[in-house]
Amino acid sequence: MEHIAGPVLGFYLACYTIEAHEGHFAYAKICLDQPASVWDAGICVLKVGAGPFPTPEEALLAVVARSERRIARREARRNSNWLVLDSGSQPLSTPGSRS
Repeated sequence: MEHIAGPVLGFYLACYTIEAHEGHFAYAKICLDQPASVWDAGICVLKVGAGPFPTPEEALLAVVARSERRIARREARRNSNWLVLDSGSQPLSTPGSRS
């Protein structure tokens, strides 16, 4: 089973499932641009896996959810830099002064 999802916070997911003796595994390539196909995904920044699951549909849903969480965590870390930059000590302004 193959599936392309997105955009998810600006990324695309090129997902596919593989059947093995243990069950169904799914993999997602997290891509910068919308892929032409799962196998011609272009520039990918990360590959995520999930499984085994009883069905390919369950495996696919799991890898999409896991990929979305990875992207969201990445974006949260990237966007939290403003907290670090602005959390240093700041000069206090006194009444009547302009800062």
